Amino acid sequence: MEHSIGVGLTVFVQHGREQQAADFYSEAFEARQLRKHRVDGELAGVEMLIGATRVSVAGSNPRREEEPSYGGPFFPKAAGAVSTVIQLTVPDIEACFAQAIVAGAALRDRVQTDAEGRRVASLFDPFGHIWVLIERQAEITGIDLDRLALQADRPGGPALRA
Repeated sequence: MEHSIGVGLTVFVQHGREQQAADFYSEAFEARQLRKHRVDGELAGVEMLIGATRVSVAGSNPRREEEPSYGGPFFPKAAGAVSTVIQLTVPDIEACFAQAIVAGAALRDRVQTDAEGRRVASLFDPFGHIWVLIERQAEITGIDLDRLALQADRPGGPALRA
């Protein structure tokens, strides 16, 4: 019998802002809201799908906020006061970036090319989390790599970055 490992992601926001966060992720990143979780009739979380990844938005437990010695998780108290960066691979970085800004995200790093030749950008969502956008690149096959290597060896051929 084959077993596979799955990863779940829960983004914590200030208690009471769960739906606001879910609505932002829907508008900014085209997340689909799948179901809502309630505790004693009060919204506690929203399960979503961003691309093919399940992401839950949950409110930080107010009792844990009052007694930090019990441990988190807590919501970010300031933009970027987080221990995790959420990375999205997108087909059109300019469109996704603009959509997120219109939805309420704040600029962290403009669209640029990184050392690996990828187009990247990053933003703060309205809840303090950092999102890095990476533009999806075309898959390069072994044959394409061989052809690129031959071209790179020729005078005037394209230079490949390490």
